[in-house]
Amino acid sequence: MKAFTLVEVLVSAAILSLIIAGLYAVLNIGNATFGTDTKLLDLQQNARLAMEWMVRETRESSPAGTQIAGGNSITFDTPNEADIQYYRDAANFRLVREYPTGTVRIIANNIETLSFSLSGFVLTIQFTARNPQRADLSLSLKQQVRLRNE
Repeated sequence: MKAFTLVEVLVSAAILSLIIAGLYAVLNIGNATFGTDTKLLDLQQNARLAMEWMVRETRESSPAGTQIAGGNSITFDTPNEADIQYYRDAANFRLVREYPTGTVRIIANNIETLSFSLSGFVLTIQFTARNPQRADLSLSLKQQVRLRNE
């Protein structure tokens, strides 16, 4: 009867172990990349949604009724609402919309910086969002909005 020798079995087991270790390394790198990309995608989607929300609403305001406090808070009036306020909750890193006074709505989380500047009819909104689990994942958005001309 013919059979495999102990040396042949050990060599086969070693080769199989190397192949499995290589496959594990490739799959592990793929899984880590997928997790990073998913976190970055979530961060981008939330930041863009928050920016679009602010742009849409501030576009209805006029420069006369717009007040910027310290560059990081804005209060404005639209034709239908008065004293709408956007600001960054520094303690919780959130972008907050307050209207009416005392009623807050969280627009976005993980906001590191927020700034507003007004030059004539053009409002510039800029903020940076950062992933709390991965400090190296961040996104900066800047948008210019032309306010309505009364």
